[in-house]
Amino acid sequence: MDPYAALVSRLFSAASRATHFKELRTTTSTTASTGGLYATPQLTGGTSVPELIAQVGKHHKLVLVGDASMAPYELSIRADAHGRYSPEGLEGLVWMMQLAQHFERSAWLNPEPPRTWGNSTISTLARIFPMFPLTVEGLGEAVGHLTRGRTPRGTTARR
Repeated sequence: MDPYAALVSRLFSAASRATHFKELRTTTSTTASTGGLYATPQLTGGTSVPELIAQVGKHHKLVLVGDASMAPYELSIRADAHGRYSPEGLEGLVWMMQLAQHFERSAWLNPEPPRTWGNSTISTLARIFPMFPLTVEGLGEAVGHLTRGRTPRGTTARR
């Protein structure tokens, strides 16, 4: 995700300056395997998926921004909400599914070109979250989905 850090930072800055959001929370890093949502790339100042779900209602919109490229084990490792390996922990994929099920509307903005989304963790996550390219057109499609629900959950918006 490092090659896209500046682009995502500009996106978050523009969203923060926008006046049409009643409430906006942003995190700069997420770790699927631990269910952690962090305020910094150094994995500090964050919250867990269960804490976020407890704090935020279903009516809020969830927008994930990232390349969704990770080692496959990150979606299958068992870790607790604090990132420690645990036989009782949840797999990263389960954390993602809990987010998708909690929020009535969600979208994933991916800076990678759609032609690369085929056979990887990207395609797995695109089955959970409607995925849109991180382009002007993709942003428009994502906003349309979030406000009017034009793309059914679990489908990839664009391939």
